Amino acid sequence: MERWLAHVSEDGTREQTILEHLEGTAELAEDFAGVFGAGEWGRLCGMAHDIGKYSAAFQRRLLENGPSVDHSTAGAVELNRLKAPLPPSAWRGTTAGCRTAAPALRWRMGRPSGAD
Repeated sequence: MERWLAHVSEDGTREQTILEHLEGTAELAEDFAGVFGAGEWGRLCGMAHDIGKYSAAFQRRLLENGPSVDHSTAGAVELNRLKAPLPPSAWRGTTAGCRTAAPALRWRMGRPSGAD
């Protein structure tokens, strides 16, 4: 595949590569998680959250209106395989957005929910 895409606008005039999407999400997640001292973990979750879009099946879904594809589980599976130093609930957060993982990351850092 020449270009791996994460998003295409409805009118087809704009495209975002998976790498652009992951890097942008990782930057935001790092900023959000940095508030409670877990910026590096936030970046890792951001980079992992949509790696399942690197599949021919997802590209068919996106470009040819193919069948629905589970693209979000791959990031959690890969973090688990790499034995990333995150609690399992944070791995699950990669499939639902890093805001979902925030309480788990706070727990891992020994900080209560809502702590600065």
